[in-house]
Amino acid sequence: MQTNHLWITGPEAWAAYANNHPELGYQGGRQQFYNFLRYHRDQLVALDAIRRVKGKFWIAHQQRFSEAAFDLATGKLP
Repeated sequence: MQTNHLWITGPEAWAAYANNHPELGYQGGRQQFYNFLRYHRDQLVALDAIRRVKGKFWIAHQQRFSEAAFDLATGKLP
């Protein structure tokens, strides 16, 4: 079985993103991840940056999530 290390849990991707972009003022906690999703979930799904697994939890593509989240947070994407 081949593992795909490009996909990690949503909160893990969020923590890495917040850590890599301290200039945005986000914290890496699970609740901030879900708060961010409240406003940007549809765009992140459309960009294939996040996916819902069995209707239970979110996984995120490490590279696409970080790029899309930065663009959304800074207003580059609507």
